[in-house]
Amino acid sequence: MSSPEPGYRRWLRLASPNQPWLYLIYLVLYFLPWFYQTPERTDLVSGLLAIGLFLALFLVAMLRRDWTALPAAAGIMVTGFVLMPANPGAAVLLMYAAAMIARMRSRRLMLTGIGLWAAGVVSGTLLLGLPLVYPAGFLAFGGLVAAATAWSAHREDRDAEQEERQARAAAVAVEAERQRIARDLHDLLGHTLSVVTLKSEIAQRLFDTDPERARHELGEIESISRSALGEVREAVTGLRRRAFADVAAETADRLRSAGLDVALDIEPAEDLPDPVQQALAMLLREGATNILRHARASRVEIRLLRPAGRVECQVLDDGQGGVHYAGRGLDGLRDRLAEAGLDLTLGDGLDGQGGSLTASPKTGDPTA
Repeated sequence: MSSPEPGYRRWLRLASPNQPWLYLIYLVLYFLPWFYQTPERTDLVSGLLAIGLFLALFLVAMLRRDWTALPAAAGIMVTGFVLMPANPGAAVLLMYAAAMIARMRSRRLMLTGIGLWAAGVVSGTLLLGLPLVYPAGFLAFGGLVAAATAWSAHREDRDAEQEERQARAAAVAVEAERQRIARDLHDLLGHTLSVVTLKSEIAQRLFDTDPERARHELGEIESISRSALGEVREAVTGLRRRAFADVAAETADRLRSAGLDVALDIEPAEDLPDPVQQALAMLLREGATNILRHARASRVEIRLLRPAGRVECQVLDDGQGGVHYAGRGLDGLRDRLAEAGLDLTLGDGLDGQGGSLTASPKTGDPTA
């Protein structure tokens, strides 16, 4: 959801020349003849009532910008012609009618309306017996008003579309950041809590028989928890960037502390792009989490191989296929790897037992 619009920007929008109510400044022309000759009481009352009707029709038509502008403009034109014999300034209503029609969103209706407006102007002036200079002038000024209004409406629509695109882009960015944080937290907490749970169980079993070992396990729980807290803060602030080699070593240590035999076969990865390193780090954490939760394994191998410039990362175990019991974590892992140009493959583990997670370049991207 986008943030509320700042107050100053809202006022700038209201003062934009694209806004229809700024046209009302020209309504002074309607009252101009009254400054030279005081109107009769009936003309004054009828003129003010006509202005009230005009304002209602004008604002509705200018804001709706649909077919309702046509009958509204017709009503205003009739009002203008009726008042013109007593108040020549009422001719300005004809210009407002042209602006109302030109602001319509439908180009076909707008052009049709302008044609009908021109015909109405000619017919009305002929009925009033005005010289030909009057319809010529009305058509010329009305055409300018219509062109300026149509251009202003086009700019307004273009600005609105741009703001809508920016709002959508902001919403997409917010959603992407939310998903990133969710993936990182799942990645971190899933792995860390699995280790903490396992060590807590070990400490509880050893509490009476081997208090020293139990205290050691509790100390490791505290250390792991403090480290995880810092990583969570980094994940939330978007600063979490760790080298793959460091994550591999840390993952191996945590698996070893849980009693597993871990072998590392890691080729240099410092030159890999950061998104690739972070995605592979997530693979290690997700693989370790699944092993601790589901696999009941005794041996684990973590490999990063780079044959012929390609990148292939694997986490293998000899348990009961923990990856096949994994939940939605693999969906987030698959998305993260896809963003880095990698595919996720699930397979058999060590010696044909257990399971494995493998990240490799997508087809057609051998340099990933």
